[in-house]
Amino acid sequence: MDNKAQKATLFGGLIASIVAASCCIGPVIFAALGVSSAGLLSKMEPYRPYLTVLTLALLGLAFFYTYKKKPAEECEKDSYCANPKSDKWNRRILWIATILILSFLTFPYWSIYLV
Repeated sequence: MDNKAQKATLFGGLIASIVAASCCIGPVIFAALGVSSAGLLSKMEPYRPYLTVLTLALLGLAFFYTYKKKPAEECEKDSYCANPKSDKWNRRILWIATILILSFLTFPYWSIYLV
């Protein structure tokens, strides 16, 4: 797999976690902005477990593609893929996204302490 697979799984995991947490984060954000019909996002709650599993699966794939050893013939000489700094950058982005994803997924549990 190439760099596109890493980016796709990472982006997919991030989007799935936002959708999974939309039932809880959305109403809080809209209420803070003064929008009154934000409770409609609470209808997403039944889908939360499925979206959480999807999020964690995509995050697992992102870790797999990021940390798997690449064969030497997969990367052309002097390409971005062959540069060791690219792996370091991809790993940093993956860990930052993981922190964001986990904060979105656990928001319903720690948000009660914000009030």
